[in-house]
Amino acid sequence: MSKNYYLCTRIFIYTYYNMALAIKAIPTLYGDEARRFRDMAVEAESRYETTDRKDRDSNPFVISMREMLKRSGI
Repeated sequence: MSKNYYLCTRIFIYTYYNMALAIKAIPTLYGDEARRFRDMAVEAESRYETTDRKDRDSNPFVISMREMLKRSGI
């Protein structure tokens, strides 16, 4: 056991604690839940891959920000 001392308005408060921490179980999916999770992940990934990428150079905010950075020398 380890002992810590804290000084609070001239009163010593003693606290004791153990150095070891409890190990928590990692949740794991099995069976139908695992297949459903995998199917949802594959679907989300395919939706992301098929989305159109926006051109940042045509965004007025990006254009004005680049001009400000160029003027400031950054």
